Amino acid sequence: MHRIRAFALIIPFVLTAALFGQSTGSISGTVFSSRGAVVGDATVTLVELRRAVKSAADGTFRFDNIRPGHYHISVESPREGSATGDVEVTAGQTRTMEIMVDRLVHAEEIVVSASPETRVASEVYQPVNVMDEEDIARRIQPTLGETLKQEPGVDATYFGPGSSRPIIRGLGADRIRILQEGIGTGDASNVSPDHAVSIDPASAEQIEIVRGPATLLYGSNAVGGVVNVIDQRIPSRVPASLITGNVDLRASSVAGERTGSFNLLGGQDRFAWHAGYLRRETDDYAVPGPVDELPNSSLSTDSASLGASWVATRGFVGLGVSAYNSNYGIPGGDEPVRIDLEQTRIDLKGAMNLSGLFRDVRFRAGKSGYEHVELEGSEVGTRFLNDAVEARIEAAHRDFGPLRGSFGVQVSQNDFEAMGEEAYIPPNETMTRAAFVFEELTFGAADLQFGARWEDQDASTSAAELPDRHFSGLSGSIGAILHPIENYTIAVSLARAVRLPTATELYAHGPHAATRQFEIGNPMLDEETSLGLDISLRKTAGRFNGQINLFNNEFEGYIFESPTPDIEEDLPVFRFRQSDARFRGIEIDTHVELWHRDTRHIELEAGADYVRATVAGGGNLPRITPMRLRAGLRYEAGPFSAMAEAQRYANQDDVATFEQPTEGYTLVNATVGYRFFMKSTIHDVMLRGTNLTNELARSHVSALKDLAPLPGRDIGVSYRLTF
Repeated sequence: MHRIRAFALIIPFVLTAALFGQSTGSISGTVFSSRGAVVGDATVTLVELRRAVKSAADGTFRFDNIRPGHYHISVESPREGSATGDVEVTAGQTRTMEIMVDRLVHAEEIVVSASPETRVASEVYQPVNVMDEEDIARRIQPTLGETLKQEPGVDATYFGPGSSRPIIRGLGADRIRILQEGIGTGDASNVSPDHAVSIDPASAEQIEIVRGPATLLYGSNAVGGVVNVIDQRIPSRVPASLITGNVDLRASSVAGERTGSFNLLGGQDRFAWHAGYLRRETDDYAVPGPVDELPNSSLSTDSASLGASWVATRGFVGLGVSAYNSNYGIPGGDEPVRIDLEQTRIDLKGAMNLSGLFRDVRFRAGKSGYEHVELEGSEVGTRFLNDAVEARIEAAHRDFGPLRGSFGVQVSQNDFEAMGEEAYIPPNETMTRAAFVFEELTFGAADLQFGARWEDQDASTSAAELPDRHFSGLSGSIGAILHPIENYTIAVSLARAVRLPTATELYAHGPHAATRQFEIGNPMLDEETSLGLDISLRKTAGRFNGQINLFNNEFEGYIFESPTPDIEEDLPVFRFRQSDARFRGIEIDTHVELWHRDTRHIELEAGADYVRATVAGGGNLPRITPMRLRAGLRYEAGPFSAMAEAQRYANQDDVATFEQPTEGYTLVNATVGYRFFMKSTIHDVMLRGTNLTNELARSHVSALKDLAPLPGRDIGVSYRLTF
């Protein structure tokens, strides 16, 4: 722990490294609607500097005292839609711009998770999908995994409605890093699929999914990708209004869900604050077939957060505290198991824009205390505790000709303990230290990015018969973005990533009641190395837009939990072992404008994804997502919107030894929404149906697929008040 405290001393050193000032420039502009009228209710954000203003009645806005450089502008109008733009600021000059917002045409998303620099999606070297608040509202489920599973390349573990973690391109568990505003959640969801992610998706204003290795920025356990949940729990800017916020109410039929939440954001002068609360209750959910509902599938969740920031012209610093509690059942089995989970967090976040050697510096730190108990009937079977601390700091240096980049350091510590008769993991501690660097070069129609990350890890346990282990690894990547013609980009990235074994993979040994497995680790595991290639073709504007991604990832010493024919304590034995492995596949995501007239718009959305995962010698890896096809129609007409879609999961016959095939299924979903205004308040009403054909569906990637089918037909209604 003292190492992490020492790490905090780096922050003031870097913050005082600013050299001499430089002249500044300004940005002024006007926001127009797609009909050519000025827009007087838009929030205009200068993304890199975290500054926001409201457009005036005549649609104008202005930012002063901006250092020279390239910036992104984000514009949001509740009535007229959104847009993004970019601008180059020159010292001593005012740059003018006109921005047109449109509700019918999606603005190109701004991404903060895939690179040290803020980028729009077409400028990112890896495939990225961004879900904004409207996308989240259409897909919202009680868990993060189920909310994201219809995104390209993303599936979910589905361990019942209370626990579901994202899987990206067939990779899950500790190869997918779940982040809250850039650092880890501090929970135990990467240890086992029955452990819930301690983030409720209803609290998010944006979720970014980075597919493919993201180890350079976020560590060796991001070898498969990153899911970053972005909220305003610690405000980074003073809102344009004295107080803003929303209130959400939702209800649905399949499990009798009742959910209510609010989020408030306010401030004045240099002070900003946030407050939020959520409560969700569900009953056992209904399933197709002769059984009306699945026993022990109910859940109860509540979460709360408070945050405050001091915001100056050139930066901010803020502190937040949050709590997350959930009690949920693990469906299936003779003996019902419920999990009672509690977590509290304290977070620090800040940034400063500088002049001289450093352009800016960003820092983030969090400390969490996590506990959950597995209740077997009325008895406590196992108690899990995890105390986690993580801190990181990134500093972007000034440009040296075409060279732009940043570097950073990161440390984390996890103290994990399991207690009880079925404590299958001995107490352990994992300490990780890392340093990374990113650099970019621009050559006309091509951009190059390259970087490296060194990571060092100590894993130790109190079990005398098990050895302490030390690991280290150097990861690196190189990428290029080409702009062959207007509105088209080609992105290529090659990454060598080293993943360090986890304490669970090293030290597990014993029965795990929730997963109904006897799990055996291997204390002699070595580092896992992968070489991943991504190629993306993107079209960003016009009646047809979308992307096609091809990927191939070769693993040396891939670590996985392999089923065996053995039985221990009446449970099937799963052993962690290593083998060379290969993951390869394709993702297609397209949008086609079929008809557009005035405020009416019809769009076709279609896509597909496929991943094939094999081990050396020709065998298959277990629990890999089958091929999926999806298609949908979206209709917009002023305040009215509607969408109907179908997603087809193919049969999964490429199974591992001792694994059973899974029959394919088709899910049909639809939403109808209406938005109306009363003075300065916005009201959104949505009717949503999922699995409308009430098809019996079993997720191949779920360890409970034979015990817990996916929910049946669900009709839900939601109401959101925004002010």
